[in-house]
Amino acid sequence: MLSVWIAVALASLPVCGIPAGAADPVPSILNVDDVMGTDPAFSYRETQLKVSNDAIPLWLDALARPNAQLQRVTIDTIAIAHRRGMEGIDAALPALVELAGTSEVDASVRRAAVRALIELDARDQAPLLARLAQKYGAAISSLVEPALVKWKSPEMSQQWLARLSETGARRQSLVIAIQGVGALELHDGSKPLRRYVRDDSLPGGIRLAAARSLGQLSASGLQPLAAELIGGAEGDGDIVADVLAIALLSRHTDPAAIKLLRSLMSRSSTVVQSEALRRLYEIDFKIVLEFTDQAIASPDVNVRRTIASALIDSKQAARIAPLATLLDDVNPGLRQQVAVALFQLAQLPSLRDEVLSQVSGILDQDSWRGCEQATRVLVSLDHKPAGDRLVDLLRHPRGEVMVTAGWGLRRFGQRQHLPAMLGRATEIHDQFQKRKLNAGSPGVVDLMSQLFQAFGQMHYREADALVRAYVPRNFSLGERARTAAAWSVGFLYPDEAPDDLVDMLLARLNDVESLEPEYGTVRAMCAQSLGRMKAKAALPDLRRFATKFGSEVSFSCHWAIEQLTGESSPPTVSPIITDYEDWFLKPLSDDQ
Repeated sequence: MLSVWIAVALASLPVCGIPAGAADPVPSILNVDDVMGTDPAFSYRETQLKVSNDAIPLWLDALARPNAQLQRVTIDTIAIAHRRGMEGIDAALPALVELAGTSEVDASVRRAAVRALIELDARDQAPLLARLAQKYGAAISSLVEPALVKWKSPEMSQQWLARLSETGARRQSLVIAIQGVGALELHDGSKPLRRYVRDDSLPGGIRLAAARSLGQLSASGLQPLAAELIGGAEGDGDIVADVLAIALLSRHTDPAAIKLLRSLMSRSSTVVQSEALRRLYEIDFKIVLEFTDQAIASPDVNVRRTIASALIDSKQAARIAPLATLLDDVNPGLRQQVAVALFQLAQLPSLRDEVLSQVSGILDQDSWRGCEQATRVLVSLDHKPAGDRLVDLLRHPRGEVMVTAGWGLRRFGQRQHLPAMLGRATEIHDQFQKRKLNAGSPGVVDLMSQLFQAFGQMHYREADALVRAYVPRNFSLGERARTAAAWSVGFLYPDEAPDDLVDMLLARLNDVESLEPEYGTVRAMCAQSLGRMKAKAALPDLRRFATKFGSEVSFSCHWAIEQLTGESSPPTVSPIITDYEDWFLKPLSDDQ
């Protein structure tokens, strides 16, 4: 249970994130993407959500009716409407205030009204809410008091102070009172808070709340109490006492506090290490750098995340090497953030060479996590010497690495790698034919998609036979691979339109009535390739499918017709306006 309450209590603490970098705009790191979706680029019809407020008068009328169930459901609907961003919903505030303050109203309606006022952030109603909390007890106070703490409202400050000295106070109400004293910085509560922190017979949640509030009250003077908590512990110490001590020092920056926090880094508990390191980072990230080796090897991601932040903040070449090792971190969020940070640090001329060197070292290893993220960094930095290694990674056992390597080679656009890329694509196709691979095999379909797009972008006609093998109807080869093949052939034969290839593409475009019709994405790319090839014989079929404007196939057919005839593509269509249709009470439409 000890680890449970500590984990829950610490969950609300801010986690050290990785800074975005300098204030000046910097380029963004690239993610694995496709070129076939942007060449050509279409402005597809967008769907926009506009929340109509036509129902507000109807809801206000419902609130005025003496029906408790109708009132309660209407109040809940108003709160939902506020969360959904309905404009003008504040018009319901007077009615909610009236219902909340009326003594004759049903208890469930009053509670719903109070909850809605808090949802609508009605801070000016704090005096009313405080009175209701005192009058109606826990049913209302459990809603109101946390809101008053959040708003830092002084309406119940005296009650909170008094509650600290009461015996038999409910645990949750005591915790709220403690939090309120800290939020409002009520120094008269310091003495009972110290008592709560010292009392090891109390639940850990109460003691931690008291330590946090004490820490909010003072930026100095609590170091002796923190030392007292951890000073009596033998051996590895008491986790609870250590966490309480760190909470007490949340605003302390004096040398004695820093020394105490440093000492806690020797604890074996990663919870304690994480919190101590986080507080040291808040004081001065340079202090955290003293624990680089220990923190990077920690099993706790929060410890590793904090050291990553410090390494990034240092902006020192000597810190790039340990930072780069985190590209291989087991936590996906951390390794992705480190990749972003290394890319941004490489924008600094003094660090670029070191970043390239260290990230290339990670790429040369075989760990899939590091290879994937290192590829993202080096490709985003357009470091073409990495191309040879990416060719090797096309055969990596992990699908994520294969796909990222194929994407990187496409981005680099180096023709010397094309034969190796074609060899790998041919090998995958052969394994499909022998049933050693299928569309469900990790990464192979997406890799083929990247390779086919590369062949098209670089007009690599040597890949013609393989690309053509993916155009005919064969769902087992995977939709994305076949879509890329259909897109690529247009680049292999610009302005040429071989008859057999035109027939093949038209067969796919027209396959709409079979028991299992062709993929829409494949049909769209076939239309685009017919346009690039200037296949005038395809005009009747292109016009046939250009009629249902708004779909990807329709856009592609319009674009192909423009390539063949010079006819301009249709203008961008207006967005589709949608609204919520699930309100329990709404006005009848004109056609109802």
